[in-house]
Amino acid sequence: MKTIKLCLAVSAGLFFMFSCSTNKQAELDKLKQQQLEIKDKIINLESKLSTDPKDTLNPEKFKFVGIKEISSSTFDHFIRVQGKLDGDENAAVFAEAPGTITSKFADVGDKVIKGQVLAQIDDQQYLSQMQGLESQYKFASDLYDKQKRLWDQKIGSEVQYLQSKTNKEALEKQIASLKQQVDKFKIKSPITGTIEECNIKVGSVVSPDPRSAAYRVLAFKNLKVSAEVSEAYSAKVNVGDKLVVIFPDINKQYDTRVDFVSKYINPVNRTFMIETKLLDDFSNLKANMIAIVQINDYHADNAIEVPMNVIQTDKDGSYVYVVRSKEKYNAAFKQPVVLGTTYNGVAEILNGLKTGDKIISVGYQELVDGEYIRF
Repeated sequence: MKTIKLCLAVSAGLFFMFSCSTNKQAELDKLKQQQLEIKDKIINLESKLSTDPKDTLNPEKFKFVGIKEISSSTFDHFIRVQGKLDGDENAAVFAEAPGTITSKFADVGDKVIKGQVLAQIDDQQYLSQMQGLESQYKFASDLYDKQKRLWDQKIGSEVQYLQSKTNKEALEKQIASLKQQVDKFKIKSPITGTIEECNIKVGSVVSPDPRSAAYRVLAFKNLKVSAEVSEAYSAKVNVGDKLVVIFPDINKQYDTRVDFVSKYINPVNRTFMIETKLLDDFSNLKANMIAIVQINDYHADNAIEVPMNVIQTDKDGSYVYVVRSKEKYNAAFKQPVVLGTTYNGVAEILNGLKTGDKIISVGYQELVDGEYIRF
């Protein structure tokens, strides 16, 4: 009996050992099979990676951008200042003597000629003096004529003749001087034109005050626009420079040139005066109208210019992205540029770009140097 149990135990141990050995072999075989499969995958991937990278790119996934082709054009820079419209014959008329207005002969809108009397100031006091002097002069003139006739006949004394002549001439001078005084009581137009302003009425009191004009007479011709320009531009603005004069209130623009540049710097605001004459249509223009004056202080022919917003900067300076070929596709590359003058959102490029280059104008913000693009 013991022998049988012993045999069974040995048989069970041998079976267990055989079974374990079989499982390990199977597991080993399985791992070897997996190894072969992984090796095949590695070889396959290495094969794919060893091929040309361009064959694995998908153009549909390239970043979409907008481009602008560079062309040459004229580049102008303007200095912008505010001016006003005026005329060579825009006259403020002042009273030359104090007094009360007794008569007014012209009003706003009337056309007048040079020397025409516009209003009369009370001059009665001087007229009374004039009457007295004229009476004296008549007597002195008659006396002189008699003395002269007698002296021509060698009758009478030379002293009497000379005295009568002196009296007559003295009265003539007094009358002439008084007439000049009386004439100052007449307010006259210094030019031929139209009355644009009247600040007096009969009974009002006037005086020779330069702050209070009685009339304004305007001859709307020989118009000019004057403007004050900062001293900083004194070396850049010259007679003959191109000007653009804009009247924003009536939406009119005139192309003209600088006709006058002052050599005087105003010490109060550090500006100098420029003027330009207007020779075109004057309709709708009014004296003292606001004008925007654009002075062309820089001009370049065949200039390369790009919008300021596409220019970026880094530690090396300014650059733009340009389109160049990479393999068989388009790619964005950094292109350093040297900037010149800038104006109105546009920059002149002195170096770095040429006609025909394509710069990226849309979608440039997040590009990487050498990145593939489409447009």
